[in-house]
Amino acid sequence: MKRVIFIIIMLMVVWASNAQRSDSLSCNYDHSFQPLRAIAPAALITTGSFIAGSEYLHTHIDIPIHQWLLRDAHEPFPIDNYLQYAPLATVPILKLCGVESKHQWRDLASLTGGSIILATTFSLGFKNILREERPYGGVYNSFPSGHTITAFMGAEILRREYGEEYPGIAIAGYAVASGVGFMRAYNNKHWTSDVLAGAGFGILSASLTYWLAPYLRF
Repeated sequence: MKRVIFIIIMLMVVWASNAQRSDSLSCNYDHSFQPLRAIAPAALITTGSFIAGSEYLHTHIDIPIHQWLLRDAHEPFPIDNYLQYAPLATVPILKLCGVESKHQWRDLASLTGGSIILATTFSLGFKNILREERPYGGVYNSFPSGHTITAFMGAEILRREYGEEYPGIAIAGYAVASGVGFMRAYNNKHWTSDVLAGAGFGILSASLTYWLAPYLRF
């Protein structure tokens, strides 16, 4: 994961070094905090946290869904290990193909890097603090789902950069991210609560970076 993310960031930085600097943060994008956009990640994180933190809810929601998904024995289908990066990788790929995003290369690299830092902090921080056991047992880093965080972080960046002009791209990004979340549960890697919270933290990571960018001088 770290290697792929590093390559993406370095590619963007190299192209940025040859691009003319523009004040993209102030000229073509509204970075102000919008409360309505905070509802979805807050709801996902809250729901996932309540389910994971309540023995009753875990027993009556997480476990039944887990049993239903594994009702027929199947081998893990690890495409989610690679698909998690698809929404994030799509951003520079589209830009390289000439599809203009909201931000220029330098700003886009900074926004992506900031989002990755926050996503990693959320993922590793809560995994190490809560130490939730994985569905298959013996490993205590289940909550939240890191793969899902990565996928939804990328989907939110993709939506913010291209969603206004190309809504189909934003929908596709979120569809892929949702598929990653489903596969994490289907492959017996995470509980449903892990996936819900992961989706929320992924969206929140990108959103916070975009909201704070003008103050951090990205």
